[in-house]
Amino acid sequence: MEFSRYFLFFFASLGAFNGVLLAAWIYHKRREITGAPWLSLLLLMLSIRIGKSIAFYFSPGLSKDILQLGLSACCLIGPSLFSFCVRNLNPNKNSPILRWHFAGWVLVVVFTGAIYPYHSNLELWQTWIYRGSGYAWFGYLIAASWLYRHKLVALWSRQNAPNWRDLPVVVLGGGWLIWFAYYTAAYTSYIMGALSFSMVLYLSIVVYSGGGRTKEKYAAQPISPQQSHELSTKLTQLFDEELLFTDPGMSLPRLAKRLGVSHTKLSQFLNQYYGCNYNQFINRYRVQHAQSLLLQEQSLTMEHLAELCGFNASSTFYTAFKKYAGQTPSQFRAQQTRKLSC
Repeated sequence: MEFSRYFLFFFASLGAFNGVLLAAWIYHKRREITGAPWLSLLLLMLSIRIGKSIAFYFSPGLSKDILQLGLSACCLIGPSLFSFCVRNLNPNKNSPILRWHFAGWVLVVVFTGAIYPYHSNLELWQTWIYRGSGYAWFGYLIAASWLYRHKLVALWSRQNAPNWRDLPVVVLGGGWLIWFAYYTAAYTSYIMGALSFSMVLYLSIVVYSGGGRTKEKYAAQPISPQQSHELSTKLTQLFDEELLFTDPGMSLPRLAKRLGVSHTKLSQFLNQYYGCNYNQFINRYRVQHAQSLLLQEQSLTMEHLAELCGFNASSTFYTAFKKYAGQTPSQFRAQQTRKLSC
């Protein structure tokens, strides 16, 4: 095997291996990440599919059982992705329909593999199931994109645009890229699907984690106590009296402009004075406001509550609320109701 093939094998295999590790880590964090079990399943199915592609590319005489496993996993990629997106759109509803829907796919795949195994039904697997799994994946991508159509369109607008780092948007975009790489493999190379998965996996980690940093290194001098007091007073006034945090489009540069400082200075101030970044700071205010509204307005739906507090998406609202309150909005409301009734 020449060097270039060694490199392809290493890079593609590393992506599949890390996909399995990431799936395990996300499932471990299932209480913190909305739809984590579905995302773990999606990564696991993709990793198995990618692993099969790598093995077949570098070893064409591969056992037919491995090929059957890879195509079986491919049949479940679409349902996993769609279920994850639906779960994020309805974070407070753990619908059994999604589980039954996925279980139905699993039963079909298992029974098909048991009754018509790959080694004795080559045409069925190499033609119909291979194409069918790709079309099913495509269909679920279309359906998930339709569910997120308003948010995807909003990405191109300047006002009320959701964050590019929203996990469902990252997952949906990655799913399209990987599917497209496999669909065009006939015109490029069979290994392109595996390589695209590695690239999308690492790129998604970088994009999604890029907004989670809490510390930054600044070349500027530390902010003086007097400056900190002035900024803190102005910031408290804008948030407590004008409720600026309820504006979904209130970005760091916009807030800095209202305060009369540069966005770099404001970011530095938040890190030094409050020990957090801008997203963490504003989300704390939003969650506190949501807690107040939950007690005052019992009839508010969670979607309406998220909008009133300045969140672009319900999934972001639930994630932030659980992070800072330690429980879901519904659990918080039920707990406070029980306390008042005692």
